[in-house]
Amino acid sequence: MRSLLLACASLAIFLSSHAQAIDSDHDGLSDTLETALLQQFAPTLMVSTGDCSVLPARFIPGIAIPIPEVDNGTLYGQATPRRVHGQNAIELHFYHLWRRDCGRLGHALDTEHVAALLLPEGKQHDDPTTWKAKFWYAAAHEDTVCDASQVIRASTLHAEHDGALIWVSDGKHASFLNAELCNRGCGGDVCRNSYAAPRLPVVNLGEPGAVTNGAIWMTSTQWPLMDKVSRTDFTDTRLQRLLRLPATDVAWANPEKRPAQGAILGGNAAIDGALTGARSTDTAIAIAGNHTGSALGTATHATGHALSRSFHAVGKALGASSPEPAAANEPTKKQ
Repeated sequence: MRSLLLACASLAIFLSSHAQAIDSDHDGLSDTLETALLQQFAPTLMVSTGDCSVLPARFIPGIAIPIPEVDNGTLYGQATPRRVHGQNAIELHFYHLWRRDCGRLGHALDTEHVAALLLPEGKQHDDPTTWKAKFWYAAAHEDTVCDASQVIRASTLHAEHDGALIWVSDGKHASFLNAELCNRGCGGDVCRNSYAAPRLPVVNLGEPGAVTNGAIWMTSTQWPLMDKVSRTDFTDTRLQRLLRLPATDVAWANPEKRPAQGAILGGNAAIDGALTGARSTDTAIAIAGNHTGSALGTATHATGHALSRSFHAVGKALGASSPEPAAANEPTKKQ
């Protein structure tokens, strides 16, 4: 009996270690570790009750064409090893994929995402509890002139050990690190009547060339998803810019695009939206951390007046009639 028990125990240990060693997407991270981290750091999406696409969609697996199966709030994930300043890191991407974009220049299939950069706190890198989020990134109109993507320290969001709270603009689905930033975006973004989307298990996409869970639709040319899964959101330039700012600040991921946006965007311009200024091209908005929860505090009163003056100046120069910019954390009306 004793020998049988020992044999069973040895088999259990072998099976457990074998399961932990499986690496389906061949990126050097075990499936077990990827699954644990994707679930732990999955963001909570704040979506509009009136969004015409309802919720992020689950797509039919096993076919090369992306076909939405149900709009139920599914998040797709990716965990990729990185090296940051000589240190091991893991970059997590969370994709909220929509049946359609419902903005003025709407289209079928909408690929949006947020990301977190994790650094280890201990030496046991296979242990998910040793990983801590250092930075978060929210994509908003990536790769367009209207790019308003943001990057922030995880500590500012109080999202170092779990997922961040992310606001998703109504119909356009751009991602923002708080509701106030949604109003300061570009492209007609509004975050209104928001509620927390259902929390479902994150579906791991794997890596380009080694997709998992039947997500072969990832490589389709019908959407730019492959461009997003193949690159980092945390470039050295972005991180260096962020670290020069106060700890309570959010940085634009691509500040060089902000002047062009100010020149072409009015309250009802063809690209759909209005640009409001900020106190520098490097900073999205000055914010204060809310130590009672994950939400960010509002901008200072002085900053709000500066934003309002900038908004009206742009509108006057373009001869456009535009609504008043909303107060901090207050929803606006979609044009």
